Amino acid sequence: MKLHLLPPITLLPAPHDKADDEQIIEDWARGLDWVKWLLGSVRARVEVLLVEEPAEWDDFAQNLLREAIGPALKTAWHCARGNDLEGLIGAAAQLSTQLPPEARQRSLQAGAVLLKSTKHARYQGVLGRLREAVDQGRCDSHITTVWAAVGHFFQLSLTNVIAEYLRLEWDMAARDTTAQLPYAGKSSIAGLTSLVMHDPSAAASLRVVDA
Repeated sequence: MKLHLLPPITLLPAPHDKADDEQIIEDWARGLDWVKWLLGSVRARVEVLLVEEPAEWDDFAQNLLREAIGPALKTAWHCARGNDLEGLIGAAAQLSTQLPPEARQRSLQAGAVLLKSTKHARYQGVLGRLREAVDQGRCDSHITTVWAAVGHFFQLSLTNVIAEYLRLEWDMAARDTTAQLPYAGKSSIAGLTSLVMHDPSAAASLRVVDA
C-alpha cells in the first residue's frame, strides 16, 4: 500500500507570542521527527480513524471535530497536564457516548496501538496510570485521549497536539489518493486548529513549518 502523506508540520506561535523560545524550538523539533515516527505505528496498523475519505473532511471539521474530538483533545491534554487520571477516564467515557459505533471501535483500536508503542518509555506518570486503567477495563482507549496524554508526556503544546492529530486523520483518510489538503484557510490544519482552540483570529498567526 502506497501512502501519500502530508509533510511533517508543526504550528509555531507568532513572533510576539510570550512562549519561551527554547520550548518553541523543542516543539518544532519533535514535530519533525518523533511525532512522525511515533504515530507511524497507528498509520501502519489502523486503516482509517474517524474520517474515512477526503470527501468527508469538511463534514468532519464542522461536526465531529467541533462537537466531540476537539473538546476531548483539549480536556485530555489539560487533565494530563494536571496529572488527573480521573479526568482522562471521564473524557474517554464522554467520547464513547458521542462517536458512532464503527468510529468508536476504530478510535479504541488506534489508541490501544499507541499505548502499546509507548509502553517502554520511562517515568510515564499519568500516561502509565492511564495505560493501567485501560488494561484493567476502567478506561476506554480512545486515540484522542491517549494521544493527548502521550503528547503532553513528550512536552508538546496543546496547539501541536491538536495539529498533529488532524494531520494523522488526513494522512490516513487520503492514503491511496491524490487529494491535497490546503496549507491555509478554514479547512487547513492551521485553520482547524484555530477552530478547536476557539480563537478564529489565531489562524493568521500560526506558522506552518515544513520538513
